Amino acid sequence: MAEASELQKGSYFIHGGEPVRVIRKEVVVYGTHSHSKLKLFIQGLHEKGEKSINLHHTDKVEIIDIIRKLGQVISKTNDKVQVMDMVSYETFDGNAPSELFNDLNENDQVTFIDFNGNVQILEKRS
Repeated sequence: MAEASELQKGSYFIHGGEPVRVIRKEVVVYGTHSHSKLKLFIQGLHEKGEKSINLHHTDKVEIIDIIRKLGQVISKTNDKVQVMDMVSYETFDGNAPSELFNDLNENDQVTFIDFNGNVQILEKRS
């Protein structure tokens, strides 16, 4: 576990059980004794906007590495999408947001991440 002060723009960490990305980081002064906190502007993987959270500099956060990969949709069931990694040719069962799930077809190329054994499809490539 790392301290919140180690987070940089573009870093991913776990907040509320979900991976989020740091968009901006500011130091904010609070109170009469000039205590400072970090104000982080974060964005979830499937979210469009940003939200802000305040953390102490010494708060512990779980920093994670997320690597985006190129894949191809092999098949689609009622709630899962089977994706093949275009580099290693491994196949994974993944999840996609409902609006993206309805737009996916076999042989479509997608961008996905493998996060702790959980594959999430981020976008469809044209």
